[in-house]
Amino acid sequence: MQNGRFKPHFLPTGVGSMPHATGEDALSLIWENVPMAPHWPQLPRLGAESSFVVQYLNALLETGVIEDVKTPKFQVEASDWVERITAFYTLYLEATEGNEQALERFGFSLQGGEGFEAFCQDLERNGTRGALLLKGQLSGPLSLGMQITDKNRRSSYYDDTLRDMLVKTLALHAEWQTKRLKKFGLPVLMMIDDPGLYGFGASTHITLERAPLIEDLNSIVEGILRQGGIPGVHVCAGMDWTLLFDSKVQVVNFDAFDYMQSMMALAKPLNAFLIRGGILSWGIVPTNPIAWEQSAQSLKILLENNIAELVKRGVDETLIRQQSLLTPSCGTGTLEIGLAEHVYKLLSQTGHAMRDD
Repeated sequence: MQNGRFKPHFLPTGVGSMPHATGEDALSLIWENVPMAPHWPQLPRLGAESSFVVQYLNALLETGVIEDVKTPKFQVEASDWVERITAFYTLYLEATEGNEQALERFGFSLQGGEGFEAFCQDLERNGTRGALLLKGQLSGPLSLGMQITDKNRRSSYYDDTLRDMLVKTLALHAEWQTKRLKKFGLPVLMMIDDPGLYGFGASTHITLERAPLIEDLNSIVEGILRQGGIPGVHVCAGMDWTLLFDSKVQVVNFDAFDYMQSMMALAKPLNAFLIRGGILSWGIVPTNPIAWEQSAQSLKILLENNIAELVKRGVDETLIRQQSLLTPSCGTGTLEIGLAEHVYKLLSQTGHAMRDD
């Protein structure tokens, strides 16, 4: 596990989405505040192709399996549906067999990859500066499977064929993105953003089963691992975190400002996760107007109190201090730019306060 050598000790990084209209503006904020763990900015305000839902699905769009970037749907009723599926699986097999051009088609579209390309071009021009790692991200299979439907609004997640194509697409995109970022010579943290996982175990989602959820995540994680990346999952709500602890995920990013209790209840499995080299990524800076009421000192106190409580419950203090990252509680893409800037400033200051100790 790469984390055996990587001890982030409250290194701050972002979740992904930013409210800016250009990659350059977003990157200026990123490099100013999280220069040791910069991430590429996802820019949803640029339009549907840069949105959470379709940004990572270029191969499905190109083969016609999914149409309409604004309200994407699987085209199961199309008269040539079998041909479209065949085209997708042919492309998938070519990509898994080492065809670089085929793998490239699982990357971003020209419009959807503006923030990613701006990040890569910046790294090519200016180098990695003092960065210790580079961070990428993509959307997760459950969240997308619940949002993308057929024309009758049936969730694609519950159709085995549709879910299989979705998971395979995300796995190869994650592999492509990790491979691209690895070229810059630093460790790559690749996060799967899957907020829909909060539904596991809830009475409103009783049909969600543990084993398939872990299997789908592991399929994507394996794509990241094949390229030497560090795989993680971000969920900005409370959930049964043992689902992630029992997967091949190496980093768990949670909302530590509003949902700390969900992690407190799982101190024993959290400790086992840390013992095997896992990293806990604290989403400690709230991504809503409450952030205006916070300071680095107040967030540090909150962190220290939460760590002390976890230690009381049996978590190894040395491990949790060595194996912790800091992030905002969620992406900042829906915020006003001024609030997003404040969130990143708080994140940077809190990281300095924790690391200086």
